[in-house]
Amino acid sequence: MTLPRLRDRLSSFLRSETGSATVEFTLLVPVFLGVLMLGADASTAFTRQSNLWHLSNETARLVSRHALDAEAGADFARTRMQIGGYTPEVVVTIDEETQTVTVSVSVDAGEIAPFGVLLPVLGDQLSFVIVQALEPI
Repeated sequence: MTLPRLRDRLSSFLRSETGSATVEFTLLVPVFLGVLMLGADASTAFTRQSNLWHLSNETARLVSRHALDAEAGADFARTRMQIGGYTPEVVVTIDEETQTVTVSVSVDAGEIAPFGVLLPVLGDQLSFVIVQALEPI
């Protein structure tokens, strides 16, 4: 093979775009998967957090209306708040002095966000407290 012919083949190879789609695909797939996982993590975390808040509010309402005592209210909440095999920490207290019911929930953020993409934003634990007035008997 002569030098001009080799040069022609090399320049033809460098101008060719036959493998550009493969290179672009391999560069963009990790970005696309990251965005997809972020969206799935965020929507799952938001849905689970919303459900936990709703169940906490429902527990506080039941205890404040004397349908359940504090221990039964905590059991009620724990059984309904299970995420797979994980059960969040639930504490229900009745303060007779201030006539309030307090439901405190603490959940591991890794259980809320399944892919763990949001863990740097969420932290290790998510906690929230619901306080409701105790209804008179």
